[in-house]
Amino acid sequence: MNFLHKNYTKEALTLALPVMLTQVGQVSVNLFDNIIVGRLLGADALASVSLGNAVFFSIFVLALGFSFAIPPLVSEAHSQNDHQKINSVFSHGFVINMSVGIILMALLLFGMPLLYRSGQPVKIIPDTVDFLTIMAVSIVPFMAFQTLREVSEGLSYTIGVTKATILANIINIILNYVFIKGLWIFPEMGVKGSALASLISRIIMVVFLYTVLLKEKKTRRYIKDFSLKIQVFSKNMFERMIRLGFPTALQMFFEVTAFAGAAFICGLISAHDIASHQIALSMASFTFNLCIGFSVASTVMIGRKLGEQNFVELRKVGINNLKIAFIFMAICGLIFILGRNILPTFFTKPEEIEVIHLASKLMIIAALFQLSDGIQVTALGTLRGLQDVKIPSVYTFIAYWVFTIPLGYFLCVTMKMGAFGMWIALGLGLTASACMLVIRFLNLSTKRIKQNA
Repeated sequence: MNFLHKNYTKEALTLALPVMLTQVGQVSVNLFDNIIVGRLLGADALASVSLGNAVFFSIFVLALGFSFAIPPLVSEAHSQNDHQKINSVFSHGFVINMSVGIILMALLLFGMPLLYRSGQPVKIIPDTVDFLTIMAVSIVPFMAFQTLREVSEGLSYTIGVTKATILANIINIILNYVFIKGLWIFPEMGVKGSALASLISRIIMVVFLYTVLLKEKKTRRYIKDFSLKIQVFSKNMFERMIRLGFPTALQMFFEVTAFAGAAFICGLISAHDIASHQIALSMASFTFNLCIGFSVASTVMIGRKLGEQNFVELRKVGINNLKIAFIFMAICGLIFILGRNILPTFFTKPEEIEVIHLASKLMIIAALFQLSDGIQVTALGTLRGLQDVKIPSVYTFIAYWVFTIPLGYFLCVTMKMGAFGMWIALGLGLTASACMLVIRFLNLSTKRIKQNA
């Protein structure tokens, strides 16, 4: 196919597919949580989980952003066979990730009382607090997993992470049923049981991945050489990783909090609007997380070309991966449109007709902005590979907080369009972000080519 570069497409798919399977596993944890909670406990419980996840991921995404400083540095060092630098990135990344995880866990736990002043439906707050308290603790084991994952993916070894995530997902699904309904020797826990299942599965995920990486030839030496001795740390490496990680954290924070803010705005209308928003968001998040595979592949592939100082090929890699993301998300959008009346029924009880009807409308909008969503996350991956993170963070702030949230509030509340109006704003915001980020990559790669000529 002339539209795509054969070799780069093959390499991108080789890197992306295991990451996509991993992302399927990770997002499926929340997807199945929503399906199980909605089917077993109803729309109010689904609204509680939706609100809890909105708050949780708004904070948690900051920790994830810091961890994304690891792959481009590992990939660049790997292309130069600099094993000592990889060890250094691993050790410094672990300390940064765990420190940020603990701080954000404490922030969530101490900030919980603010939910009672959030203007959300009073009946869903107690379950939201129970859910969020346990989810906050799960940040710590997940950040240990994330450190191992990012080092592994930076070394182009992705299948181990996939295995760990699939195992954790299976365990999470089983424990969801056991804890929510109270099977065997366990009491009925409701929404709290869903969060406990996620915590346990994340602990198992860390232990399993560590074992896999210890046995794998590509990663074994770095696991064995891992050290937290004072002499291995340097101020310069901490500063470099934070300079990369902090803007990336802000990029993710601005986007995720826009969707979290959307949940709160929908909550100003009704619990049904929150539940419908969560159903559509669960499906959109599923395809978005799949597309992260192309973003990660772009970061690794461009990180290699950066290490080789081959900017002409670097640009070709980025453009090719953007095309792949476009094709993939076009297919996902078509599935959303065709399945808009069926997919929402998986998430709630059959008698919740109002929720299902509204969610089916939101699926149409979600289908339309799939292209923008896939392009913007892949563009972020290309820029991360170039270690360009500051300007993209400004772009995401403008797209989501200067544009999307005010417009969403106007359409949803002022114009009384409810969740439907909020999702129109989200789609437009994603499109604005995609345009700015692609232009940034094209301009920056062209500039590097001219400088290197």
